[in-house]
Order: sequence, then C-alpha cells, then structure tokens
Amino acid sequence: MKIITLFAILVVLMMGVVYGVMFATGEEKADMNGSIIGICQANPQNENNTQDSILVEGMVTGNSQTHNLSVKINKETAILKKNGNKRENASFTDLKTGDKVAVMFTGPFLESYPPQTMAKEIIIIP
Repeated sequence: MKIITLFAILVVLMMGVVYGVMFATGEEKADMNGSIIGICQANPQNENNTQDSILVEGMVTGNSQTHNLSVKINKETAILKKNGNKRENASFTDLKTGDKVAVMFTGPFLESYPPQTMAKEIIIIP
C-alpha cells in the first residue's frame, strides 16, 4: 500500500513539474507569424502620421490563409530580438523589410484594408 501511495505522489509531483516548465517559460503563442513587407515611421510634423507601424505578410494563428496586416507600434509595444533561446531588447529601428517576426496583438482589428491592429509584442526571428 505504501508503494502505491508513494507512486501516486511521484506522479502528481512529475505532472506539477511538467506543468511548471511549460508555463514558467513566459512564452506566449504568437498571434501572427510572418515577414515584414513594409515599414512606416511616424512623422511628428504630420498630424495624420503620428504612429510607427509595420506591414506584415503571414499567417494569423487559427487561420490557414496568408494575410497582410498593418501592425501599429506604440510606446507600450515590446520589440525583442530572438538570439538562440534568449530574447534581447530591440527598437523600431531594428525592424527591417524582409525580417521574420512573431507578433502578439492587443485590442481589436480595425476593419480596413489591410486590417489594422496594435502590437503588444514583436519578436524579430533570425
């Protein structure tokens, strides 16, 4: 009886370790994976262009079609560069046409062409 109890406790502990490893890495699943096909830098002198944005062509999670999406970038958007298993801070100027990126969104999509949304996090993938 003690062996069965000990085995059950070990199984529960192992499940806890596996769960912890899966969720303790802090990695969120990207809402979109794709390539940057355009970059629009804000112009503070132009009232109509006060926000940085990138145009990304790729797959939105849960959809099997390729889409173009205008992704707005604000001060709260985290821009990171993946380096092996590490993520390093990057900036808007590090984004280049042709870069592969993973994007996490915040907020709704604006129904325009191309659709527009705000980025929570952008990861540049080598």
